[in-house]
Amino acid sequence: MKNKWIRILYLVLIVLQLTGCGFTNEKVEWPHKNELIFGTTLSTKSLDPANGYCGWFLVRYGVGETLFRLDDHMEVEMWLADSYEQITPLKWKIKIKEGIFFQNGKKLTPKSVKDALERVIALNSRAKATLKINTIEAGEDYIIIQTLEENPTLINELCDPFAAIIDVESEDIASSPIGTGPFRVEKFNQNGASYFRKNENYWDGEVNLDLIKVIPISDSDTLAMALQSGEIDVAQGLSYGMIHLLKKDSNYVVKSMNTSRAIVMYLNEENQHLSNAHVRKAINMLIDKEKYASSILKDEAVPAIGAFPSYVTDQALALESSIYDKEQAIELLKAEGYGDSNQDGILDKEGENLSFKLVTYSARAELSDIAQAIQNDLKQVGIEVLVEINENIMDVLSSGDFDLCLYSNITSATGDEFAYLNQTMRTDAISNYGHYSNEQVDNLLSQLTVEFDIKKRKELSRAIQQIVLKEDGYHFIAHMKMSFVMKNNVINLVPHPTDYYQFTAKTDIR
Repeated sequence: MKNKWIRILYLVLIVLQLTGCGFTNEKVEWPHKNELIFGTTLSTKSLDPANGYCGWFLVRYGVGETLFRLDDHMEVEMWLADSYEQITPLKWKIKIKEGIFFQNGKKLTPKSVKDALERVIALNSRAKATLKINTIEAGEDYIIIQTLEENPTLINELCDPFAAIIDVESEDIASSPIGTGPFRVEKFNQNGASYFRKNENYWDGEVNLDLIKVIPISDSDTLAMALQSGEIDVAQGLSYGMIHLLKKDSNYVVKSMNTSRAIVMYLNEENQHLSNAHVRKAINMLIDKEKYASSILKDEAVPAIGAFPSYVTDQALALESSIYDKEQAIELLKAEGYGDSNQDGILDKEGENLSFKLVTYSARAELSDIAQAIQNDLKQVGIEVLVEINENIMDVLSSGDFDLCLYSNITSATGDEFAYLNQTMRTDAISNYGHYSNEQVDNLLSQLTVEFDIKKRKELSRAIQQIVLKEDGYHFIAHMKMSFVMKNNVINLVPHPTDYYQFTAKTDIR
């Protein structure tokens, strides 16, 4: 929506939705005594925690809860669980809290916890791979988990939203899952407004809000217009320039949190040029992370070194990665035989132009801006970059139809580094979209898989990252702050480092 009038028309359609004049037959009473309207550039096709990363939205909207959760320092704390102990290297006992009920009135029991976990293991490949659960036994007030192999990060992985405990006997889990959280699903619409109503019998205290309305608005400029016109109360996904501007306006409050969300560039090593480590290094050396963080991201991010920021882990402090050096990048390319033999301004090698397709998506407003900056910076040395914005970014990554790809994801989702490293850097891993492969990295990951000692886990994680960074297998550009921009009467809505805790019983609007 680059045209101003298209944005205005889109905003009018949003207003029609908000005032009940939209084009659907929604039967949701409006207004309510205490409602909050939330606009976001992020959307989901389902609320089923077993469906990919859809569980993140289930937890964000206060519908689902897990046995354990992470505090603001990324340390594990109890949530639906009361305690846990490791009985043997393969056996864990988890006691379930008493007095918790699902939103349909059913009591939360060890059997219902067992059923929910067994369902997600059967349907979600990521859950199966990270939990490594062999069997689950339900006792009187506890469950016993037997793992297939030693799993030092089991409790951390049970914080992941795919492990949200839902009533597996409910009829439509994709659209109306039944959880234990402060809000129940009233109406879910993957393409329009969704409604989440107060859980009157919430186990952990009185719920302040009567209703939350969530509206997906993919264009960040339109999202800003909706906030400034008063049509929404909270916005998530505004451009960093707009956040910087609204910080100066007393009508709004900006709540920000440092996270492990990284802007990472995948380099597809199936491309004949990118299979060359020196070419990858040259490209990485042409990316000025310091400039991007200050000018494009308005200091709402910090330049990245490795996969994890120093404020989440000390990993970054002992790592070295390619730094911006235009002249050295040119020398590296020349040494590999690249030059402008055709005098057309584009580097080539034996008639093969150095040209790349860079793919990204618009749901994260900053990615398009950084893509354009990379395009301009590489053009300065004669490398052609064709930028493509594709909203089906996961399809693009899975198909490998890209040379370079800018992506944004949380690297420390459960408070431990292993899951991200194992899913992205192991040969043939599920999220190794650039086809990076190193036998030494694979061996170190295998050691990390079964290592319980925290100090040794940190050392292994650091060693893995250093090898990958030396080979320029990835390029970590920046670690982001997450921000909610809200009217100044919204309270108790605070971002979290994980990016998947959002609405709570305490969230309110005055």
